[in-house]
Amino acid sequence: MPNDDTTRPQPQGALLVGGGFIAGAHAEALRRLGIPLLGVVTSTPEHTEDAARRFGLRPYPDSWTALHDPAVTVVHDCAPSDVHMDINLEALKAGKHVFSEKPLGISVDECSRQVRAARLAGCQTAVNFTYRGYAAVQTLRDIVQGGELGEVRYMTGHYLQDWLLFDTDFNWRVGAVAAETRTVSDIGSHLSDLARFVTGREPERLLARFSTLHPQRRRPLGAVQTFTAGNGETEAFDVTTEDQASLLVNYSGGIHASFELSQVAAGHKNDLQLEVFGTAGSVKWRQERPEELELGSRTHERTVRLKDPVHPFTHYPGGHPEGYPDAITNVIRRFYERLGGPVAGSPSIATFEDGLAAARFTEGAYQSQLRGEWVSLGGAAVQTREVPATEVTG
Repeated sequence: MPNDDTTRPQPQGALLVGGGFIAGAHAEALRRLGIPLLGVVTSTPEHTEDAARRFGLRPYPDSWTALHDPAVTVVHDCAPSDVHMDINLEALKAGKHVFSEKPLGISVDECSRQVRAARLAGCQTAVNFTYRGYAAVQTLRDIVQGGELGEVRYMTGHYLQDWLLFDTDFNWRVGAVAAETRTVSDIGSHLSDLARFVTGREPERLLARFSTLHPQRRRPLGAVQTFTAGNGETEAFDVTTEDQASLLVNYSGGIHASFELSQVAAGHKNDLQLEVFGTAGSVKWRQERPEELELGSRTHERTVRLKDPVHPFTHYPGGHPEGYPDAITNVIRRFYERLGGPVAGSPSIATFEDGLAAARFTEGAYQSQLRGEWVSLGGAAVQTREVPATEVTG
């Protein structure tokens, strides 16, 4: 398995692919960790120059030059999801470790190809499911899998935002094709990974219903990837992806769940929540109160348990809040620690295999919505096989 590889040297430097919000978060984390960040490349020279100015980095002239720079040993893929596969396969072919943003790809097939390529390349991989980086989430997993709740029976969860509430709100994700999905792949992948990580159970079947608040939206004239309106002129375009999704999910071991996802939920900013119910108790975690776990039982008042002060993902004393930038730094830190070999007692971060599991969930949700029925999710392991050169290069 690539994540047990101990033969590669410590990284010389990182490459940033992409220039948006999440690329900036990666850059900040790498600088906090003291990892050399060698430069940035985006979709066009103009965008690259802009990102280089904002991040204070060297602009690479094109992606081929950047990915084949011998000084680059780790590629941070923060580009839009529809180009993740091409970037990651080329990086793996060049012998680079890859830390990719989610979703890993826009289909199960794309993710499967990346898993096979990573195994054959012998490179380390990770997918940035950031919320695993909170100490409280790692503790949540220990509580659930350690038996403190008794036998786990069901879960409820939601991920609610309102940043696309108005028909003039625009981002490149809104232009995705229907099969790629939007709300499910963008934020639902986080919730599906969180539930799978915390319980250790695989989703087996689901039933999904999608809705689109704005079948037609307006975007800046000629815009592809921006939020801004430029000179103020806009144009109408048709939307084929969902603004909202409701899901019922059956997990292995007889656990069932109900999940709600929305990017048009007025008043909700980044409201990710998971609550797990067992025969002896319940536990709830909310991203907007990330250091707290709320526990409940039949015989006691609900209590709040704070982050573990000695957990490897805790870096400040109690009363000193740690949030999203700290979580993503934790995930990236753990990835780089693993490049030197297996880390004893290392908290779990997501790999390409976990990215594939999220893609199965997303594709299942789309098929369920399309067919109006329950859909079984294929969870068989990806078989390693020889990958033709044309497939490795995407």
